[in-house]
Amino acid sequence: MRARRASSLAAPLAAILACGGGSGSNGAAPSSCPDAAALWAASDYSSSSVGSISLAGNVDSVAPTVDLGADPSMSVSAGRAFYVARDEDAVFELDGCGVPKQRFSAHLASHPETSDPYAVAVAHDGTLWVPLFLAASVLVLAPDGSVARTIDLSRFDGDGNPDASNIVIVDTPAGEKAFVALDRLNPYPKSVQPSQMLRIDVATGKIEATVALAGRNPFTVTQAGSILWLADPGNFDDATEADAGIERFDTSTSTTALVTPEAKLGGSVAQVAVSGSCGTALVADPTPNVNATSLVTFDASTGAPLVTASRSPLTTAGFDLEGLSWVGGDLLVGDRRRAAGGYPIHVFAGNAACTVMERTNSLFVPMPPVAVCSVP
Repeated sequence: MRARRASSLAAPLAAILACGGGSGSNGAAPSSCPDAAALWAASDYSSSSVGSISLAGNVDSVAPTVDLGADPSMSVSAGRAFYVARDEDAVFELDGCGVPKQRFSAHLASHPETSDPYAVAVAHDGTLWVPLFLAASVLVLAPDGSVARTIDLSRFDGDGNPDASNIVIVDTPAGEKAFVALDRLNPYPKSVQPSQMLRIDVATGKIEATVALAGRNPFTVTQAGSILWLADPGNFDDATEADAGIERFDTSTSTTALVTPEAKLGGSVAQVAVSGSCGTALVADPTPNVNATSLVTFDASTGAPLVTASRSPLTTAGFDLEGLSWVGGDLLVGDRRRAAGGYPIHVFAGNAACTVMERTNSLFVPMPPVAVCSVP
């Protein structure tokens, strides 16, 4: 299992799915939490919790009736939200309050150890597509949770495991396609060879194309319509790598480009969230076992840096910022530093030019946050 803590970030360790993309949907939340705007997952890497928050400050935590594991991620796809208990090989579908309502097994029977599921994408037929980081496969689950298909990925790296970490399903001009990001950390855990994006036809399960990515180690993938925004840190102990930064992948053409090099932002990029032309990112400095994080902004139309790490409105002394998502016109940023009210999720409002980010509020959850997602 790959750890995400600061002590490990000198190497390009675990990827986390960026479940927040553009402006959040305005779907009705359940009556039990009618003002819920976002879902959150939190963990101290020994236990975890999940729930919902409103921008007015109401926080709902789910009673621990199920084992949520110690290393979670979250995904939102096709109007559905999922909590992934990576160390438990389990996927929980969440309701709009963050309550687990169905459990799916993401364990690959042929792999004796943990499969390490990382993310979930939903196809039109209701199947769930799950990349397995340690099992070198994409597991496709039928709506009832049975295994519909397993797609072997072992040939995409010389060590037999290309480190599949993220997945998005998109309607393209050529039909419904699954895009799977491969970190290709070989020799593990360093990022020294090109990363890749696989395009898989959803109807047939056939791998149609292998696209070399412009950046290395796609740590997170965020969808905004037909565009995927990749946070490519390369190696976290170097913030000057030429093939690391923010990458824009166009699913309609399967073409890609590194639009903002990490050196211009002041750190290795860990997560990206885009709303219109306003791009935001979390970056980490290269200090081993420290990796101080900052909130930065860039012009999503041109890739030009706007607010870099040296002028950030939110910085930490260690790798403490995790979870980045636009909810309507507000940007939510998770902060793993304990405060008097708990662990904050900061709310920022930005100007139209994305050159000023003003903190307007902080909401508090009971454990250190790892992911924040708009309620689908």
